Amino acid sequence: MYKVMYNSNASYVSYRAGIYYYTRRIPNDVKQFYASSRLSFSLRTKSYAGAIRAASSATQKLEDYWLGLRLLQMEIPAILLIKTDSINNTSPTILYAVEVYLKLRGNGVRIFIRTAMRNTLPQDCGIVISLFASVLNYLINSLT
Repeated sequence: MYKVMYNSNASYVSYRAGIYYYTRRIPNDVKQFYASSRLSFSLRTKSYAGAIRAASSATQKLEDYWLGLRLLQMEIPAILLIKTDSINNTSPTILYAVEVYLKLRGNGVRIFIRTAMRNTLPQDCGIVISLFASVLNYLINSLT
């Protein structure tokens, strides 16, 4: 006879004052990212079936998030064996991104162009990156 491990989301659901709550212990390997050792929040429902559905969703999201945290802590195996000299970097430069953005959105406004070019200085790269994101959104929307 086989033993089947059964993980019920009902074990994370508690009932207080007519409302269902999700309560779960934080695993030891990800505790360093939290201020508390327990996670507890309202599922905002009075229905047991709704609480089980919400707990299932919360469990899946937490497990996915914790997996990401665990992977960040792992070392990459055999990182020293990766060849770095044969990799061609074909990613666009910041200046190219600004040029594309100006062609799409600049409309020849001189002040706008001067400001965009000024914002390509290293300390202002965050502004250009957000502008580039809007260019990508524009391109994606124009293709669909």
